Amino acid sequence: MKKIKYNKDDLVRKLSQKLLFSNEDMKFMVDNFLETILEILKQPKDHIRIELRNFGIFEVKPTKAKPKARNPRTNEEIFVPAHRKIMFKPGKNLKTELKKEWKI
Repeated sequence: MKKIKYNKDDLVRKLSQKLLFSNEDMKFMVDNFLETILEILKQPKDHIRIELRNFGIFEVKPTKAKPKARNPRTNEEIFVPAHRKIMFKPGKNLKTELKKEWKI
């Protein structure tokens, strides 16, 4: 089965056709939207949550340090410091759509 990949230019093109904006204007809006989300998620806070209704939730959560993590390749024990990770939880509409029966 062949993978279908989309990038930011594809998103800009689809949005500009749908909203009847020029590609340059839509690229400016998409870039600024994504930049704003990144700025919010990069804030030096423990818990950050961006909720986009009918789409999903982006959440930054802290992780604990792992003093005895193991490198699977070398079997060497390493220390993994505490850090923050991002999680995405799909919204109800998206989750329902993806749970429908899939025919290949």
